[in-house]
Amino acid sequence: MQTPNICPNFEFVLLDNSTFHLPSTENQVILVVNTASKCGFAKQFSSLQKLYDRYHASGFTVLGVSSQSFGKQEFETACDIKTGINNKVGEINFPITELVAVRGTNIHPFYAWAATQVSLLGRPKWNFHKYLLDKTGRFVTWFASVTDPLSPKVIEAVEAELR
Repeated sequence: MQTPNICPNFEFVLLDNSTFHLPSTENQVILVVNTASKCGFAKQFSSLQKLYDRYHASGFTVLGVSSQSFGKQEFETACDIKTGINNKVGEINFPITELVAVRGTNIHPFYAWAATQVSLLGRPKWNFHKYLLDKTGRFVTWFASVTDPLSPKVIEAVEAELR
């Protein structure tokens, strides 16, 4: 029987058509962020890249989950999503998924599971909502869209999981 706050096995298709597995098969702390390159919060791509660069060698990654669930603020195709991000903030090195629903009838199974880990307040209300998973896939916490990835509370949470 799966422990309730341990992430079951989920797969995401990345922009390069490879597969990303949750929980990580590489035992990484993961910040899962629903993204949209045409969103006003898209400037957070730069902060996410800096966070990734700072902690990746220590066992941390960011998973950007492309979504049109809020205002259809993402492109349709993998190529256009990548171009949109590059045009907005430059090259991103962390994994980005193809389009995924983070709410609604076609919700990705990860987001359906994550909704069971939080109160209504902890569910995505807009783009750039963040979920933190530890190295075993245990749900740790969430951060609202307005929370910059380089804010002290995000950094403290990531560092606590990397210890």
